[in-house]
Amino acid sequence: MEAFAKDFSQDRDRVDADRLRIAVVGAGSRGAGMAETLQASPDWDLAAICDVDSRRAGTVSEKLGGAPWFEAIDELLDSVEVDAVAIATPLRALFGTGMTALRAGKHVLVEQPLADSLERGQEMAAEADARGVVLMANKAQCFEPAVQKMQKLVGSGSLGDILFVEAVRTESNLARTDRDVFWDLAPDSLALLDYVFAGRLNPQGVSALGGDPLGTGRDCVGHVIFRLPNDATVHLHVNNLSRVKSHQLVIAGSQLVLVWDATLPQEQLAIFDSDSSTQQRRRSPYWTEPGALQVPGEDGQVPAFGQEARDRVAAEFARRVRGHQRAPSTNTSGLRVLGMLEAVTRSRGLEGQASSIHVPGPEDYQQQAAGSWLESVLWSR
Repeated sequence: MEAFAKDFSQDRDRVDADRLRIAVVGAGSRGAGMAETLQASPDWDLAAICDVDSRRAGTVSEKLGGAPWFEAIDELLDSVEVDAVAIATPLRALFGTGMTALRAGKHVLVEQPLADSLERGQEMAAEADARGVVLMANKAQCFEPAVQKMQKLVGSGSLGDILFVEAVRTESNLARTDRDVFWDLAPDSLALLDYVFAGRLNPQGVSALGGDPLGTGRDCVGHVIFRLPNDATVHLHVNNLSRVKSHQLVIAGSQLVLVWDATLPQEQLAIFDSDSSTQQRRRSPYWTEPGALQVPGEDGQVPAFGQEARDRVAAEFARRVRGHQRAPSTNTSGLRVLGMLEAVTRSRGLEGQASSIHVPGPEDYQQQAAGSWLESVLWSR
């Protein structure tokens, strides 16, 4: 262990000399977390913090070593030299902030969703392509070993025929968001489904029902229903009024059932035989011990983790920036999520009637999947 720590430290010292400079725009809970991750990364130098609330920006800056802070992104870009901008602003400010950074020739990392509409997301992607810079949506959960394991099992056909999918995302977050519950909580779940099903999140229609029991003027509780290509039903429940924070996914197949719970500190993924009469939980070869994942034929254990997944996003973003590699698969996934969200909004206006969706399809994903950032960093094919 000592030898490993020593080697890692030496690698980090070599990287320190070539760190990239990044600013974080948005100093709320997500932005503060992003800033903390980037500051701790051996690839990044946290150059500045920006938020319209100067007190909040100053608080985050002081906590993270006194990086300069600004109230406007234009002032930041005029005052500080940066390679990239990470954005965690309210929904209404995503597009303007992102386009300002892209037009200044900066690489951009955006918290989900990519923008506040599909059209604006496409405009951001086109601007990034024209400028030759990276536009990447932050999907840290896709670097979690349990989520990568789900993708591998689904893609290999180990589950058999998919029978149904249930997803739940709940928070007690009403006072801290300017979004309705669909745009606030559904993006993470939709991005997760798009990753696990390898770009096949492209249904013919989406139905949505919502409720505003407190009279806030926006939906606080919602249900989204659509079908996979094999006609299996996907049901997503989102709730901003819950007293319980949850992020769960159940994928039921004719042979295996996957049950994932992001809130568990260990053993986030459980695998069951599909025979409901036995409820036999699979351990070997899928599990070597509680809290560890094992792929048949591979040596070593991979524990469940949270912060390390976010660290991997920071490292992957740096790798793309250094190589000036575009990430069309990332943008395509982000645009699919936006297309789904717009279909949800239309369905709500139609009192739950199905709304069609037209977004980049799985063929776009497949063309870029090999070697892309979506390729597992933990599992080999």
